[in-house]
Amino acid sequence: MKTFTKSTALLIAALLFSTIISAKGFEMETENYVDDIPFNTEEIVAEALYQQAVSVEFLMEEEEYINDIPFNTDSLAKIGLNKQALAQEFSLENETYVDDIPFDTNKIAIEYSQINCTMLAKNK
Repeated sequence: MKTFTKSTALLIAALLFSTIISAKGFEMETENYVDDIPFNTEEIVAEALYQQAVSVEFLMEEEEYINDIPFNTDSLAKIGLNKQALAQEFSLENETYVDDIPFDTNKIAIEYSQINCTMLAKNK
């Protein structure tokens, strides 16, 4: 029985020794990495969070309120713009003008046409 045990131990030791020798000489070749599967974790997480947020139903309790405060945004905006416009000080420069220019367009047109007619008659 001792012989069988010794031979079995020798056989196991030989197998182990051959495995260690072959393992030291075995090297794996480096593979070229091909990026053919796009995998952007930031986009995937953003999409998952978006889907999760959209799927949740928000239930809000109805609020109790007193409807005695008028809140008309259109009228409030007009009041605010009116106050803002009245708060500004507008200063216009004094214009120099002549107060003796008649502003009767009919009379001016007749006089202008008469002057033009007499000038045309003189030029012919």
